[in-house]
Amino acid sequence: MVKLYTAITREIDNPQEAVREIIDQLKPEQNMLKNTIGIVFFYCEFAEAGACQAIADALPFETVGCVSTYVGTCGQYDDVALSVTMITGDDITFTVKTVDNSGDKSHEQITDEIKQLCAGFSAAGKPKVVIPFMPMLQKFSGDDLVATVNALPETLPLFGTMAFNMENLAGPHYVLSGKKLYSDMFVFIAFYGDFEPKFRIVSSFDFEEGFGNIVEIKEAAGSILKNVNGVSALEYLKNQGILTSDNTVTGTGVWAVPAILMYPDGTRVVRAFLGIVEGTEYIYATGAMEAGAKIKFAYLDGEKTLASAEKLFQQISDAEENGIIAFSCAGRSWSLGVNYFEETQKIAECAEKYLLQNDAPLMYSVAYSGGEICPVTDNEGKLVNVLHNYTLVSCAFC
Repeated sequence: MVKLYTAITREIDNPQEAVREIIDQLKPEQNMLKNTIGIVFFYCEFAEAGACQAIADALPFETVGCVSTYVGTCGQYDDVALSVTMITGDDITFTVKTVDNSGDKSHEQITDEIKQLCAGFSAAGKPKVVIPFMPMLQKFSGDDLVATVNALPETLPLFGTMAFNMENLAGPHYVLSGKKLYSDMFVFIAFYGDFEPKFRIVSSFDFEEGFGNIVEIKEAAGSILKNVNGVSALEYLKNQGILTSDNTVTGTGVWAVPAILMYPDGTRVVRAFLGIVEGTEYIYATGAMEAGAKIKFAYLDGEKTLASAEKLFQQISDAEENGIIAFSCAGRSWSLGVNYFEETQKIAECAEKYLLQNDAPLMYSVAYSGGEICPVTDNEGKLVNVLHNYTLVSCAFC
């Protein structure tokens, strides 16, 4: 059996009070079973003020996690907040591994370390799920991670997030593992034991609406889009009216442009473009692209964002799933304009309905992401890891 407990604090300037609030809510001495791990999501200043580390040091179990500008858990939500999700059970075990100093390593070095790390996870049996927390790196994207793991002789199911500090797109995008708190560290938790994770995915994207025509990618390098239809990516966005003359996104204070990539085999992938590569006319995304693919820049839809969140949590309620970890794309909050809390508010309302429908409280935690990693089922029924954007993804542990 797996049990999940959550806690939240807004005590950013008083680490001792933050520790007290978290421990009072989790009651670890009362609720901990044989094996326990904590997942921490936090506003960036909790790291800088020392409260995040104080909580990690005080808790009687290992902690991992990452920065999230908004957090929501069990009816509460805020931006300047920190949440802890305690996952505990007698019949489950955990293994945590890290890739350190990734900012100083090449793409090939990071790839090799992740392969070795995954081999270590599988040495004693295949994990039920692996949760990665990865930093935003232009030289190694979420697509690179899922491609590396999907290419293994026996792939591992990944459900995780790209750490993303929305207060400053340049970072720091903190990742936590015990006493380590860095913006260039990968952290992976492998879960083993007597449970079956259940994954769900919904999108706020309207595939039929767009800013302009479908064009061809002429040049790209990993997550960097250089040229479309023979002009620089920056020039194209300005020609389409998506960017202003001073390189800001038209009609919004947030630098985020969604797009649909369409490949020759008919597959479509949504990507979020988050800024301009300094000193160039290139723009960078949360995932990789390839020359020859078609691309269509598109609109966000706030109404579809809320409707999709309600749909996902109704599915969870109908299936009586519980113990939910969820990641929502930062772009989903931006689609809501000034009402950026509205999705976490909608999820809190869904939790109230869950209680009425199932006569039990819904234990959940949601954090916001720069890219959501969640497996999908292919035509043969096999789980394939995919990096998503503009999605809400969930994993049920209970």
